[in-house]
Amino acid sequence: MKRKLLTLLVLASTGCFAQQYDGVHLEKSNIDKNNLIYKLGREFIYTFKIGENETIVYLKNNDTDIFELTKHGDSLPLSEIHMTVLKPKIFKRVNKNQTQILYSLEPHSNSISTTGLSENEQNVWLHPTRMGFFQSLETCPYPYIKLGKPIGYKWSDSMSIGNHWSNKKWGEWENRLLLNYEYEIIAREKVVTQLGKIDCLKVRATATSAIGSSELISYFSEKYGFVKLEYNLFTGIKIEMNLDQIIDGPILRDAREFYQYKRKQ
Repeated sequence: MKRKLLTLLVLASTGCFAQQYDGVHLEKSNIDKNNLIYKLGREFIYTFKIGENETIVYLKNNDTDIFELTKHGDSLPLSEIHMTVLKPKIFKRVNKNQTQILYSLEPHSNSISTTGLSENEQNVWLHPTRMGFFQSLETCPYPYIKLGKPIGYKWSDSMSIGNHWSNKKWGEWENRLLLNYEYEIIAREKVVTQLGKIDCLKVRATATSAIGSSELISYFSEKYGFVKLEYNLFTGIKIEMNLDQIIDGPILRDAREFYQYKRKQ
């Protein structure tokens, strides 16, 4: 338990570092109260698939900086990402002016992290999970959509990241890496999910930098949020995440309450 809480603190502190995305609209008040999708206490459960060199691989172990990929799917791999919306205590919000979320990997999760998202009338934008292997997502565009815009609408943004995010699996660099993002709403499509067939806006986003380019195709529903995420990393690794379930649970404040709640289940 102590180790998990230490992991949480480390990941939370790194999550606050160098997050530009200056084009994102952040609220100064009612940050959580007017959320229509990412409501307090709500848990979003995603399954994920990883492809490397045209081969499906599985995530066997995943900790703060240590992970293990395997080709053997019968070795009890981690298979789900759970995203829970928290109500932090006063002055305990990890990311200023953002709704607080907690990520955990299941089953037998050995690390969790807290970070933030923004949901309002202008945009929906969220930090991805960035534990272990999923630090790779820091090199990709974040899930992000401008609301009320037509098909064909484009926008740009940027962010620089430190070399503590680098890894030979998804790209290495020295000092800081500047990522320039281009987003475009390219279509409206029906996506087949475990929740049914969902009408979504399809957004293509690219991140270009000195070491190459990465891509995110996201599918956004006004009712369910981001229901499908397709990442293509600098090195060609592919990650697909699919929303399978949404649970309205109790309102939790922090990692301690999260663990207490999970033990009772």
